[in-house]
Amino acid sequence: MERIFSLTRISSIFLIFLVVVSCSGTKAYVVTPEPTLEQQTAISKDLCLQRFLWLFPGKRPCVYFKAERDNGTGLVQYFLLYEIGTFDVDIPIGVSLKLGETWYNLKRTNTDYSDTIIISSAISSDLIPKIGENQSIAISYTNRKETINYNLSSNQTATFQSNLSKLIRTIESEPKLNIYRK
Repeated sequence: MERIFSLTRISSIFLIFLVVVSCSGTKAYVVTPEPTLEQQTAISKDLCLQRFLWLFPGKRPCVYFKAERDNGTGLVQYFLLYEIGTFDVDIPIGVSLKLGETWYNLKRTNTDYSDTIIISSAISSDLIPKIGENQSIAISYTNRKETINYNLSSNQTATFQSNLSKLIRTIESEPKLNIYRK
């Protein structure tokens, strides 16, 4: 009996360690100056769409926002990044957002094939306020084999909206880069 209790305690400590390690070390809301590209980039925290044991956030798929500000014009472009697990072998086609009862197909701007697949999709400036206003948000991912829809819970919707809002405040509060050209 004592051995089972000890094994349970060790398992619990190990699980807590894994959760702490997986949630630490994020570069969320840090603005990265990119003087060679004459832009600044910031990334929000991620929101993982699946749950592990119906309680803990899963690892993939996850979504997060990215902002790029052109240093010359001051124009900011926002992107929704959809990160797929390494086991998805089908060719990704795109990502859509459902805000209220309307679906918006996002323009895919990049697909990064590294240790995970990350699809970058542009978010138009007229879509940003709609994301903040809607209480019902769904995310749809399509590859050449299937379409997977995720209806966000009220907590996930609030986190999704908060991540975008914090990212907007972060990128807009950064001063313009001073770049010397020879």
